[in-house]
Amino acid sequence: MEQSIVTCLGPATKVRAGLINLSTPDDAMQERNIVERIKHPDYKGSVRYHDIALFKLDRPLELNPRVRPACLEASTQISGKSAIASGFGKTSYESDIGSNELMKVQLNYISEDDCKKSYTDDLGSRQMPQGLISSLLCAGIMEGGKDTCQGDSGGPLQRVLAEPYCMYSIVGVTSFGKFCAFKFMPAVYTKVSSYIDWIENTVWP
Repeated sequence: MEQSIVTCLGPATKVRAGLINLSTPDDAMQERNIVERIKHPDYKGSVRYHDIALFKLDRPLELNPRVRPACLEASTQISGKSAIASGFGKTSYESDIGSNELMKVQLNYISEDDCKKSYTDDLGSRQMPQGLISSLLCAGIMEGGKDTCQGDSGGPLQRVLAEPYCMYSIVGVTSFGKFCAFKFMPAVYTKVSSYIDWIENTVWP
């Protein structure tokens, strides 16, 4: 099973793992067909909540130095001060195209109060009628300059685990933002720990 967000379900029929350059795929890249797309049952397209989905692949991925399992963050208490986001999205808000190379960026966790200030105009709107709910997580650089952007949605926000060595834990999934790398405008991520029960019951019914 692969994890993503509902807004990335679209027409895609394949998953590529181990790919770091879209222009030059190599032997480490593996391609699998998507045979089932499973969106969270509470997701509604007009609202920015419960934006998480699972892909069932036609066959398992083979582990190699670029394709490895990751842990899912189970604790509702955020550990550490920052995490790493990655994706092939745009490298600036003004750009029209995404990056050919897989990019990563270290982002700080943003407190709920600071995040609410950044999204004041959206809280209580049709898209966020209940405000910033507990299953959402904000991350970014409040001074600006680093962020995820269009095309990164569905990608991971992850932290490196001390044990086991070189393993990652998926803290969030890139969901939405207002701009890219603007001051006081962090992006919003679906918090994985809020959906552990649903993920496990879906993958291992």
